[in-house]
Amino acid sequence: MKILLERKISLVFLAVQFLLSAAVCGLAIYAGFIPTKYIVALVVLCLVLLGYQVLSQITNNSYILGRILCVCFCAFFVGGGYYIYDASAAVDEIGDVDTKVDVISFYVLKDDKAQSITDAKDYKFGILEVQARENTDKSVKEVESKVGKSLDVAEYEDTTTLVDALYAREVQVIVFNKAFMNTVEEHYKTFSNDTRELLNNSITSTVEREVVETNVTTKPFNVYISGIDVYGDISQTSRSDVNVIATVNPLSKKILLTTTPRDYYVPLYTKGGESLSGGMEDKLTHAGIYGVDCSINTLEKLYDIDIDYYVRLNFSSVKQIVNLLGGVSVYSDYDFISDWGPDGAGTHYSFKKGYNKVNGKKALAFCRERHHFENGDYQRGRDHQHMIEAILNKAMSPAILPNFSELLRESKSMFQTNMSTKKIKSICSMQLNDMAQWKIVYANAEGSGAKKPTYSIRSTALYVCVPNYDSVAKITKRINKVMQETAEDRETNSSKGNSSDQKEPAASQPTLEP
Repeated sequence: MKILLERKISLVFLAVQFLLSAAVCGLAIYAGFIPTKYIVALVVLCLVLLGYQVLSQITNNSYILGRILCVCFCAFFVGGGYYIYDASAAVDEIGDVDTKVDVISFYVLKDDKAQSITDAKDYKFGILEVQARENTDKSVKEVESKVGKSLDVAEYEDTTTLVDALYAREVQVIVFNKAFMNTVEEHYKTFSNDTRELLNNSITSTVEREVVETNVTTKPFNVYISGIDVYGDISQTSRSDVNVIATVNPLSKKILLTTTPRDYYVPLYTKGGESLSGGMEDKLTHAGIYGVDCSINTLEKLYDIDIDYYVRLNFSSVKQIVNLLGGVSVYSDYDFISDWGPDGAGTHYSFKKGYNKVNGKKALAFCRERHHFENGDYQRGRDHQHMIEAILNKAMSPAILPNFSELLRESKSMFQTNMSTKKIKSICSMQLNDMAQWKIVYANAEGSGAKKPTYSIRSTALYVCVPNYDSVAKITKRINKVMQETAEDRETNSSKGNSSDQKEPAASQPTLEP
């Protein structure tokens, strides 16, 4: 009787271990980012452990030890299964982002008596004549529906004349996309203190991009990396102060990072290559105000290339990513002291020429600095490239494995991308499979400073960077060359050394306005 009972208990232990080992193997296959060789190794390990358990339960002297180990094995399977599930669920939430959020805000002067939009129904409203007009009109119509009457509306050519009208009390309410706020505050330092937001209306719309059916593990592709100039929520439209095109060739294991200055003076384009500005030039950073698709289409026209995917990050993203990676080692072309410090003021971070170990706050200070460089914004763009390289090198190394699941889980709040989850998983699988060393190289568009009117700010001449189209043409050739490289070129790249081992001197380029 006792023997029969012991056998039944043994069967329970065996059944539980079998079910949990089968479940973890199934999750590994379902996840989609674990390479086949690791899945095979996991299956073999599970069979070996199960085989040992069977033998232990039919041996009188070891069945108790076998049951103790079974509990340990099951705990391992539960923990491993949770890790795989957590990472897979995180990847599922990262990709396929195809929406943007525009916040249309209504402002009155701070001392105005109106406390709600209904109180202001008889006021005169100022709006932008052209910029972001579609969403502005939608918001005005919603307000008209709410207050039960048509609003008295006056049009202004840009935010400068619009804000001037509010200060002069020509209008009592002004309406504009919150994405313009940083531009407004550059010209009116006290705007936020002088005014009060009476209402804001969030409008979610689709980012219209053609679906790209690229096999990202065998075909080269371009990714637009947009660094927006805000903290917090990254879904909101905003200026794009960082504009990097990453040309990725998975065959030759090479990445070309192309930086275009934020002040580049170019026509803006929207869906289908249609001109947004009627051919009038604007700062590249302002393209982000009209959506990431506008930035992408503008860069596609500039370089005569196709951009397949985009990634949007903000100030908060840089800090989070670097901290989750446990810090990174970033290369600096110069010794310098940043304008930013641990508390944003007072003590400032210092950097030495060569590699610097940085945490999230220090990484952000490194990326934001431009005033202490002779080449100003050009050097800041190069430092962005150095930081992207540092992050990629850490993210593609075995050092990422302990924080892999957490990094993926937090990624949804750190950045947006339209790359599908399937493609993201295939890239992860490829890198986990070969842990390849990538060669990362740089290209920087050049130009010269000038004062010119822009599409977004027509009434005032702004500092811009007039493109050097010879440098643009050279970059196009470099992008196409990287796109055409084959697996055989990887050996050539390897023989020349990885770019993180061989640093070029900083480019000598015209100084941009601080």
